[in-house]
Amino acid sequence: MSSNVNIPPSESGGYNSGGEKGLRVITFTSLGHFINDGTMFLVPVVLDLLAVVRHVAPTLITASLTLFYLAMALSAILLGGYIDRKGLQSSGMALGILVMSLGLLLFIAALGNVFPAVFIIISSALSGFGASFYHPTGTSILQSHYKGERLGRYLGINGSFGSIGRAIYPYILLIFVGVFSSEIAGIGILGTVGIISAASMAIGLRGYRISRPENRGLNSKSRGILSSAIVLLTVISLIRSLAFYGIISWIPEYLSFDRGLKASLSLGAMMSLMYVGGILGQLVFGRLVEIYDKRRILATTTVLAAVLMFLYIITTGPLSYVFLGLFGFVNFSSFPIFMSMISDYVPRDSSTTTSNALVWNVGGSGGQALGPLVVGVSIVGSYHNLPSVFIVLLIVALISSVLTFILPRPAVSKRVPLFG
Repeated sequence: MSSNVNIPPSESGGYNSGGEKGLRVITFTSLGHFINDGTMFLVPVVLDLLAVVRHVAPTLITASLTLFYLAMALSAILLGGYIDRKGLQSSGMALGILVMSLGLLLFIAALGNVFPAVFIIISSALSGFGASFYHPTGTSILQSHYKGERLGRYLGINGSFGSIGRAIYPYILLIFVGVFSSEIAGIGILGTVGIISAASMAIGLRGYRISRPENRGLNSKSRGILSSAIVLLTVISLIRSLAFYGIISWIPEYLSFDRGLKASLSLGAMMSLMYVGGILGQLVFGRLVEIYDKRRILATTTVLAAVLMFLYIITTGPLSYVFLGLFGFVNFSSFPIFMSMISDYVPRDSSTTTSNALVWNVGGSGGQALGPLVVGVSIVGSYHNLPSVFIVLLIVALISSVLTFILPRPAVSKRVPLFG
């Protein structure tokens, strides 16, 4: 077997999705999504632990969240072109998981009261840098390997593993905190798991290379339309992410201080409830984007997510849990939607890693950087101002749903039975 694995085109113009190569692709990219999103969404929980246990001020939490998401937004877009030219998507994916896991482990020093402010900043920046790699690189592998009508479902499968990571990591961490009576032990175990997983991905996809697509002869007019679509999709991703992740990043503090959960298993359960809906949501919406107008699906999920979060904020008890779970179902469905739209809008001879990084990192992670900052400034030093700020951000989210219809219409596959 050659050390460089180039995926050959199929007769239909797509790429082979079965066999040993296909199994390796979906297995290791899904493992990467699981670890990446689990660890990435653990960072706000760790910062909440520091706020509760070490009494870290809201200003430092705001700065740390902003730095974390800012590093995530900028790193991959700067390296995307190099990764594409060298075909280093699989190596970049494993490297990102490794760096992010090391950043998580450095939070141990802050929890151990060793220069806490310094290590909180360093850990946030390093974790964000590592987290910037997975979505552009892992998705580029999937986009190259699974072409045409079947891409959405594989993005959905892959995305569901990310949702599983988001759902269980906060709860697992707080279980470890309870079992070992130590935040440090829990973070140490999960950080070590990340390092081991990075090594397994590097070994499992060693020598994997993405074949560079040949020029399909797109004219300058088509390129202009496609380029403007990517820019607008990035803006939509930015606004949507700013609104929802401004809320999501501060949900642990909202649950701790407004609903009185503190650093408890109940906090972990609520975080997991919010994230677990995305497991099924990724699969459902990954399939729907193969059948229906992707713009309508994106707009619908945005509006529904805003309404459901509003209903969660104004209700209490079991009914509020239902709204929180449904919010997770529709909100965390964006991965297969955005990434399948990128495949429609990017010329086949263009840089998919860079385009993925532009929409997902500059747009999505850029919004994640701005969202916590907006919330942190708006609450004027009091965690109890969070609910009213959340409602304002939900109005902002609705704006992005309107912009969706300015996008050019993507290609729509022929309708087939949803579960056929």
